[in-house]
Amino acid sequence: MKIHTLFAVGLGTLLLAVTGCKNNPVRTTALPGWNDPSLTSKSTTDLAAQPVRDKAGEVSAVDSYPVNGDLPDDAKIDGREQDRTTFAAQTVYFEYDHANVKTDEASKIDQVAAALKGKGPGYDLLIEGHCDERGTEEYNRSLGERRALALRELLMKSGVSGGQIFTRTFGKDRPAHTGHDEASHAKNRRGEFVLVLPKKIITTQNTK
Repeated sequence: MKIHTLFAVGLGTLLLAVTGCKNNPVRTTALPGWNDPSLTSKSTTDLAAQPVRDKAGEVSAVDSYPVNGDLPDDAKIDGREQDRTTFAAQTVYFEYDHANVKTDEASKIDQVAAALKGKGPGYDLLIEGHCDERGTEEYNRSLGERRALALRELLMKSGVSGGQIFTRTFGKDRPAHTGHDEASHAKNRRGEFVLVLPKKIITTQNTK
């Protein structure tokens, strides 16, 4: 009788622990403003990359980069035409679970910076952060944000004004490849550069 009681208590404790794990993903990086109306997503003071922890709680990787100033208001680019072809070849690809830009990808950022600085006034840049299908939705959106912010910081170091660089994260929602193998995953861990064209100037002429 005593053995059955101990078994029941132990089983209940195990079920409670499993339920708790489902409600609390262990690989989640919280970002200011993400699903929290009390925080502003425009402040980047606390957006420095967070340590990535494995299931045992040990730090497995740390992506660190500085974040300068405030992000510009997305309303500035809403409704404007977007050019996704100009910088398609400069898409930056990331290692699994990292937001650090690899050395062999850095030249793409230099190319984008040079081209953007050569444009006339009114051009802006949108950086979209993406992830592969592995991991929770919340974690991947956070990771996609870190990747986009890392690219923004490097562009600013190359002389591009932070006021003309916008970032968005899509996590794993918009895969470039739908396969489930590592080759597809590698193509989905990316940061895309989208050229935002100047506002169209509408003029009216009086006719007699």
